[in-house]
Amino acid sequence: MTKERDYFFDNVKAVLMFLVVLGHLLLPIHGESFLVVVKRLIYVFHMPMFVFVSGYFAKTFYKNGRYNYRKLLYLGKAYLVFVVAIQLVYAISGYQAFSQINLFSQSGAPWYLFAMIAWYLTIPAVHGRCPALVLGLSLVLALGAGFFQEIGDFLCLSRIMVFGPFFYLGYYMERETMQRLLQNRYRRAVVPMAGLLAVGILVFGQRLEDPLSMVYENFSYYELENVRSGLLVRLILLLAACILSWALLFFVPQRKMRISAVGQNTMPVYMLHRIFRDILMFSGIYEHVEDGGLSVLLLFGLLSIGMISVFSRPAVVRMWNRLLALYTPQWLCRIRSANV
Repeated sequence: MTKERDYFFDNVKAVLMFLVVLGHLLLPIHGESFLVVVKRLIYVFHMPMFVFVSGYFAKTFYKNGRYNYRKLLYLGKAYLVFVVAIQLVYAISGYQAFSQINLFSQSGAPWYLFAMIAWYLTIPAVHGRCPALVLGLSLVLALGAGFFQEIGDFLCLSRIMVFGPFFYLGYYMERETMQRLLQNRYRRAVVPMAGLLAVGILVFGQRLEDPLSMVYENFSYYELENVRSGLLVRLILLLAACILSWALLFFVPQRKMRISAVGQNTMPVYMLHRIFRDILMFSGIYEHVEDGGLSVLLLFGLLSIGMISVFSRPAVVRMWNRLLALYTPQWLCRIRSANV
């Protein structure tokens, strides 16, 4: 009997993908625009929540002492294709020569795929361990990373460490526990707190520019005026990400919906939308929206929905999966056959 899909998490991934696309569309906008504050609000929680969901689905990666090498290879291929595609756009636009490609240092969207490989490789070490111990250690690493300026984009170390607690929290989270956390008694407390946080960020976002810039998570505490306050700022941001993410879960439908199909095919959307965003950026469109307000936000929201609709279509998904299939080394085929 085929196990029925968990449409709740498909819907969660669809909502998160919308926030990812919208956030990336807003990312090139700087200054004192209202759009910048909205961007900062999105960035406080959308990637921590995405990493949490990724950790939740990582339970099948390592079972009975065996790796899912196929998943690792898929992520490795996706990372290489993504980095090369972005660098090609840079080269064609004249922004950066293709020879400047760097596979070991990424500050843009490909970091997530590299980090996923790193987190997956740690699963045998944390599998069966005390969740409190692993989560506590990962939190210490997340907070401590900011004291070292050398920990940054190289090997995506900063983001791997700072987002690590969300991955392991998802990995240890059971569906029954999730259901309990979504009960109305928690909703009555969490949703108002999240609302106050969101309003606070939107109202005071301009004044909190430096602290909120840390949500990119590849900055050290030395980017702040007061280095010692960095640890507290990061801790507050981690807590804010948890509260905002938790509140959003209360509003996600648990039944099958049209958006459920999007949540089942997030990889093509994640990769293709960023390439399309770069094309828009180099075309000069952002010169006309720097001072935009709600009308530009609505336009970008509709554009996000349009890109998601196109890039999640079955034909595009099949094409992208064939591209990422590429070539499987014979030695890996033998390993996979031996593990069957």
